Amino acid sequence: MDIYLSGAVPNLEERAAVDSVLGPPKLALTVETHRGVPGDKQSISGGKSAQSQRYMLLSVLHAINSCVSWISPGALNYACQRLAIPPAEAFGVADFYGLFSMNPRPPVVIHVCDDLACLIQGAPKICDALKRRLGPPRSQRASGIVTWLQSSCLGLCDRAPAALILGAGVKPWERQLAPTTAEDIMATVKGPQPEQKPETTFLSHSTPQQGSPGLRLLKGIGQVAPDSIDDHISQGGYQALHKSIDLGPEWVIGEVNESKLMGRGGAAFPTGRKWEQVSRIDSSRQIPYLVCNADESEPGTFKDRVIMEEAPFLLVESMTIAGLAIGSQQGYLYIRGEYPLAIERLRYAIDQA
Repeated sequence: MDIYLSGAVPNLEERAAVDSVLGPPKLALTVETHRGVPGDKQSISGGKSAQSQRYMLLSVLHAINSCVSWISPGALNYACQRLAIPPAEAFGVADFYGLFSMNPRPPVVIHVCDDLACLIQGAPKICDALKRRLGPPRSQRASGIVTWLQSSCLGLCDRAPAALILGAGVKPWERQLAPTTAEDIMATVKGPQPEQKPETTFLSHSTPQQGSPGLRLLKGIGQVAPDSIDDHISQGGYQALHKSIDLGPEWVIGEVNESKLMGRGGAAFPTGRKWEQVSRIDSSRQIPYLVCNADESEPGTFKDRVIMEEAPFLLVESMTIAGLAIGSQQGYLYIRGEYPLAIERLRYAIDQA
C-alpha cells in the first residue's frame, strides 16, 4: 500500500513502546521514496501481514502515550509502518481521543471533570485551586513535571467531583480520585508513584441501589466478589451459558425475542431480531463479529462502569452467550480509557474465563 510519511523517526523509548504491543518486527518493511510526485510519496512493502494487526492501533497509541505522555510524529510514523496504516488515518484516531496528546506535555497529567454532575458537586472550586498552584490548563510551568486540564465526564458521577491522574514513564500509572479535592489531587501528584493495582482504590465504595429489592443486573453487586470466578459460579454464574449450549442458538434467540429486549441507543431496535439476522450470515463468505459497546461518554451515565467493575464475569458470560447465538468466534469489548478499574477487572475475568 502507499502512504505518506514525514521524515520524523521515533526515539528508542517510543520504538520499544510500539514493539511491546506488536512484538519485534518479523517482516521487513521497506520504504521507497518516489520523487516527482507531490509530498514525496513513500511506499511501504510488506504491509499484508501488518494489515491483519490494524485493529491494534488503539493499543499501540496507548502504549506510546503511556510511555512518553504524548504521541510524536516519529512514534506515529513507526506505528503506521508496523501496522501498514496511512498516517492521516492514524492521526485522526490519535487526535480524537481526549487522553492522547499530539503535542509535548509533562509526564503527569491531571484530568479534572467539569461536566454536569461534577460541576454541581464543586469542580469549579477544584479548577480554581489548580489554576493558582499549577497555572492555567495545559500549563507546564511547574518544573515541567505536571500539567492539568478540564475534562468531559469521567463516568464517576455517583462519586462526584472526580479526577483522573495519568503518569507516563517506564512504569506508567493511573489513579481515579472520586470524590476528590484539590488537596487530594496535589497529594497524589507529589507523592511517590503508586505501586498498588487500580482495584485497591475503590474497595470501600458502595454502589447506588446496592441491595435494593427487585434488582436484576445489579443484584449480585456487593454479594459476588468481582475478582473471583468461583464466587460467580457459586452464585449461579455460568448456568445460563450451560443452558444456552444445551438448548442451542435458536432457543437463545427465541428467549431474547420473547423478552422484548431492545437497543437503548435511541432506535429501540429489537435485540432478538438483530441477533437473528446476524445468525443467518454465511460464515464461509462473511465473518460475524460480536462487539460490546462499553463506551458511555454521555454526562450523568455510569451504569456500564458499575457492571464492569463489580460484575465483570457476568459481562464475559453474557458476551459468550451472544457469540454462541449469532455464530461468532471473536468478540471485541470497546471500553473507554477513563475506566482503569473496569479494564483491570475485565482483563482478569477474561483470563479466568
